[in-house]
Parts: sequence; structure tokens; C-alpha cells
Amino acid sequence: MKKIIRYFFAVCFLAAVIYVLKFSPMAYYIFDGHGRNVFVERFEVYMLQMGALAPLIFIGFYAVCLLFFIPASIPTSIGGLVFGEWFGLLFNLIGAMIGGTMSFLLARYLLRDFAIKLLTVGHFKTLDDKVEEHGFSIMVYLRLLFVPFTYLSFASGLSKIRFSQFFWGTLTGVIPGLAVVTFFITAIKELLLTYKTPVDLLRFNIIFPVCLFIFSFFIPVIMKHYKKKFNISKEIEKETETL
Repeated sequence: MKKIIRYFFAVCFLAAVIYVLKFSPMAYYIFDGHGRNVFVERFEVYMLQMGALAPLIFIGFYAVCLLFFIPASIPTSIGGLVFGEWFGLLFNLIGAMIGGTMSFLLARYLLRDFAIKLLTVGHFKTLDDKVEEHGFSIMVYLRLLFVPFTYLSFASGLSKIRFSQFFWGTLTGVIPGLAVVTFFITAIKELLLTYKTPVDLLRFNIIFPVCLFIFSFFIPVIMKHYKKKFNISKEIEKETETL
């Protein structure tokens, strides 16, 4: 009976993902550049209308985006545009942790068969037995390597990693990436709204986020240089080379 229930939820979940990403109006807002701009504008207006409930609605929106395999950079950018640097970073982090946790638990306890089939054709297929001993350091490494968020969460749920290692490793590993995107998007928005002369480009709150954004491209290279300190096995290294 439990297996039937799992298959039922797996089919429903897969059908919902396909519908949202392929056939629903959201497909236009996700995959089309103009559609994303329209969605951000409308979403920002909607958040302003929600008042005190806006953070809760956004956090829920962020978590659902991750469950439907929407790249984390999209809701993260929206968070920065709507809430600014620090509140945007805070709400992005909470949304990412909730979405990641839900993906992990779904893979481990409910959608296991679906997750296995998904990962065989996805970006990250497996985590080896080493995560049972060094789960925290490996999770930090992979998050800093910008492995596709939901795929890694599902792969973790299928592995021997403990939930506490997954949670704290994810929390530690995603903060730099979230900060880079949130601060950069916020800086671009402020520049567009306040730019008058080239001198405005020299402000610290513009230069610093841009420098962080440029530096983020070198993070994966730096992390791979120190992979031994994070207890990365040859199997995991081979997986990351295909990303």
C-alpha cells in the first residue's frame, strides 16, 4: 500500500512539474526573457500590496520554485529586486533552506523511485558512501561549486548523508552565492534608478557587488583546488566535471 501511495505522489508531482514548465502560463514567465521581466514587475507590485505578509508569500514562492526545478537564480534575483540587499538575502536564504529541505525529504521518504529516475538523466546522479562520514564538508563543497540546487538536494536525499549534515552544509554553502546574486541585482536596480553621471559608477554599493559578482566566477576553480580538504572522492569529482 505504501508503495502505491509513493507511486501516486510521484506521478502527481511529475505531472505538476511538466504542466508548470511546459504547458502553464508560467512557462512564458520562466523561459522567455521578456516574460521574466513582466513577471518581476507584476510580482513586485503584488508584494507591495501584501504588506506584512509579503515575506511569507515570497518565501513560499521561493521554495515552490526550487521544487519545480526552476533555477535558484530566478527567485533569488526577484528577492533582491523586491526586498533589497539584506532583507532580500535573509528571505532568499530562508526560502532556499525550506525548498532544499523539502526536496531532500521528498527524495528520502516519498518520491524515491521518481528521484532515482530523474537523477539518471539530470545534472548530478549520485553521492558516494563517503558522505556518510564527511557529509558536511562535501555538501559545503558542492553548494559552493554551484551544482544545480534541486538536483543536489534530491541526490542527497538518496544518499547516506545525515539530514543534519545536509542542512548545515547547505546553509553554509549557499550563503555566498545568494549574497552575490542578491547584492548584484540590488546594485543594478539602484544604478538604473539613480544613475546621472559616470561618477555614480564609483560608489561603494555599486563597485563592491560588481566585484563580488566577478569573483564568483572563480569560486568553483578555487574550490576544486582545495577539493582534498573537503574529502572529495574521485567519483564525486568526476560528477562535478560534467557540470
